[in-house]
Amino acid sequence: MSIFDKYLFKKDRLIKRRIEIDSTLYEKLVELSNEYDASINKLVNIAIIEMIKTENVKVYEKPENEIVEAHNFAIRETSYNEMEKLKNKYGLSIYKLTNIAIYNAVNS
Repeated sequence: MSIFDKYLFKKDRLIKRRIEIDSTLYEKLVELSNEYDASINKLVNIAIIEMIKTENVKVYEKPENEIVEAHNFAIRETSYNEMEKLKNKYGLSIYKLTNIAIYNAVNS
């Protein structure tokens, strides 16, 4: 394992998807993208990878009047395939799994 493996992702095919994200979660991603040297897309991919590793798939309570916004993302193919497995295992949509992953990441 090289030092680069510790900090960088290996190349992976990207799958473009339009996913609805809770607006409060998206706002937190915007703040984090200004703090870290990472795009919102990379932050979402990191959150998804962490959720897949830990399999922390707990539905959270979102505010009653939460607005959802659709955003375009390029999700790593290997991560998307793993989310498909979680979708089948837990009966949750990709949209919901993505929001759970982001929620877990911004609240850890």
